[in-house]
Amino acid sequence: MSDLFESRWHGVGTAGSPALEFANTLDWRLRDEPIELLHSCVDLLRWSWSVEVLSLAEARNLRTWAQEHPRRAARALESAIELREAGADLLEAQVRGESAPPSALETVELAYRACIGLRSLRETGEGLGWGWREKTPVIAWIAGAVALDIVQLLTSPGRERIRQCADEQCGWFFLDTSRNRSRRWCSMRGCGNRSKVRNFYRRSTQAR
Repeated sequence: MSDLFESRWHGVGTAGSPALEFANTLDWRLRDEPIELLHSCVDLLRWSWSVEVLSLAEARNLRTWAQEHPRRAARALESAIELREAGADLLEAQVRGESAPPSALETVELAYRACIGLRSLRETGEGLGWGWREKTPVIAWIAGAVALDIVQLLTSPGRERIRQCADEQCGWFFLDTSRNRSRRWCSMRGCGNRSKVRNFYRRSTQAR
């Protein structure tokens, strides 16, 4: 039997940004009862290597760590989900042209500041770049990378390209990189096709 952990996370590549990909780990966000996809720290690790926040080898090592330290792993997952929802609140505010919720701003800012304190500027062989300080727990890289991406995205001109799927229940986020900024769906194969079917059924019913 194949190990699901070794398979890439479903839907990765749809959003165009780690922060948006992370927000999309809550599926059907706009339903009354959304579907949580992160049930354990192992799920978080699988997502992390899928979006290249961690290497597969690092994720495998952390899976062993999570199994040996279940309470710490559970806390890491809880903190990550809290950051995810705060980030999603900021993304939704951006999409809707609304003011950012203060509590979400505070959560993301605290995660961002914590991450900055764990980073150091170093020579990479191709110029200067940011890396993690020695002795920084690898599990901290996940929330750190997400916090960095949320802040960089929302403070850049690219924030104007943040979209939320036009499906009334989906709620997935993505960057609209189309030339005329006309992308409406997280996926044409999924939500886009469902919308076409619904519209066809509605028109057929009205015609009858």
